[in-house]
Formats: sequence, structure tokens, C-alpha cells
Amino acid sequence: MKREQCLQNRRKKSKLYYKRAAVPYLLLLPVVLFVALFMLWPMVNVFIMSLQNYVVIKPADRAFIGLANYIEIFTQDKLFYKGLRNSAVWVFVSVALQTALGFWLAFLLNKRFKGRGLYRALVLSPWAVAGVMVGIIWSLILGETYGVLNDLLQKIGVIDRNISWFSSGGRAMTAAIMANVWRGIPFFAISYLSALSSVPDDIYESAKIDGAGTFVTLFRITIPMIKDTIVLTTLLRAIWTFNAVDLIFSLTNGGPNNATMTMPLYIMSKFKGELDYGYASSLAAIATLIMMIVAFVYIKGSRMGKEEMY
Repeated sequence: MKREQCLQNRRKKSKLYYKRAAVPYLLLLPVVLFVALFMLWPMVNVFIMSLQNYVVIKPADRAFIGLANYIEIFTQDKLFYKGLRNSAVWVFVSVALQTALGFWLAFLLNKRFKGRGLYRALVLSPWAVAGVMVGIIWSLILGETYGVLNDLLQKIGVIDRNISWFSSGGRAMTAAIMANVWRGIPFFAISYLSALSSVPDDIYESAKIDGAGTFVTLFRITIPMIKDTIVLTTLLRAIWTFNAVDLIFSLTNGGPNNATMTMPLYIMSKFKGELDYGYASSLAAIATLIMMIVAFVYIKGSRMGKEEMY
């Protein structure tokens, strides 16, 4: 009897153990199904379409063509390489300026002064503006004949005639980056402000007693303490900037002469303009792979999540 009771107790404990072990997986199951349905399947479907000749207005010509779209992209499509170069400039310069200016603004807002709460709230306002609206606002600011910026520069004597910001490739890209930087600074400012607020004041007081100056304190204490926040914010913002279509579409629409044609905008022109779903899917698959590789290398190279001794 004792042996049978022991076996029954073991079975009950075993069942209870497996039930408890299964609970986390059952709780995760709805999320996994949701991700599989709304993210993984569309990605698989895009890859399948990238292997087809699929133009919506020519349904009879739809056929499996293997890697033909990819071969054409890498061997014949000059606009693809131009879009990559434009995207690299667009992302790198925008994120670099947003990071530097956002950190500087967060550093100032972390100080104690009268009305600090109001200024912190105002800093967030550009982030709440939609990308299309940002494009419209900066089109009005940078307009050649009616732009506020040209008028201001003339009044302070910097220029003697209006600048046509959208007539050349370099100026158009500069204008787009200016608008994107203005919109993205609040994200970095708020993120860095939160990270700076978590750094104990005792560390700065100890460094000051030891004779550490502002430069040493910044690069030996502040930046290392918030390194993970810097890595995460720059990575997220780089991905968002790379995928952004609304702002640059409403501001320059890729012109002049495709000087501001980024990869996502090129993909949308193929997808919505030419209705070439197969070719657009191939471009989208390549862009996704590039961003995944860049993100992986960046995280590994930055040693995110690992403490460093200084």
C-alpha cells in the first residue's frame, strides 16, 4: 500500500510539475500566434512574391522566375545603388546630429532651473507631429520665394538673395535632413534625460572631489553609465529613419533627379507607382536583410548589455 501511495504521489507531483511548466508557454501562445499571423506570414509572402514576375495590371504574365528579380537589381538597376547611398547619408547624418543635439539638450534639461517642467514638455512637441505634416511645415520654412528661413538669413545679412533649397541634390538632401533632425531630437532628449536622471549624484560629487573636469566626467562617467541607452536609441532611430517614407515623400518626393530617393521610397514607387509587386518585394527583402545585418553588427560591436571597465 505504501508503495502504491508513493507512486500515486509521484504521479501527482509529476503532473503538477508539467502543468506549472506549461503555464508560461500557454500564456505566450497568443502572442506567438499573433506574431506568426501578422508578421512572419507577410514576410514569407513577400519573399515568395519576390521570386515571381508579378505586375498587378498584367495578371496573365504572373509566373515564377526564381532569382531573376535579384539578379536584375544587382546587375542592372543603377537606381538601387543610388538609393542605398542616399539612404546611408540620410540615416547616418540624421541619427548622428539627432544623437549629439538630443544629448546636449537632455544634459541642459537635467540641470535645475526655474520652469524646467514646462521646457521638458515643450521639447516633446515636435515628436508628436506626423511626418507628412513635418514635410509641409519645412516646405513652408524652406520655400525659395516665401520661406521663413530665407527671409531670416537676409535680414541678418548672411545671404543677399534667396536660396533655392530644392533645386539641387545636395541642398535637397540637406533640407530633408534638417527636417528629420528637428523631428527626431525630442526622442533622444527624452530618452537621455531619463537615463541621466538615473545616474547617482554621488558619483559626480566623488569625481569632482578627485579633481575630474567636465570633459573627463562626460567621457569617463556619464557616457559609459548610459551607454546601453545610447546604443538602443541610435539603433531604433536608425531603423525608423531608414524606413521613413512620409517625411521625405512630402518634402522632396525623391527629387531632384532622384537625389533624395531612399530605398523605402524607391520600393514604394515600384509598389504603388508601377504596381510591380514582384520587383518591389525583391527590393524589400534586400532592404530587410541589410538592416538585420547592420543591426546585428552594431549590437555586437557596441557590446550592448556588457559592462566595461574605465
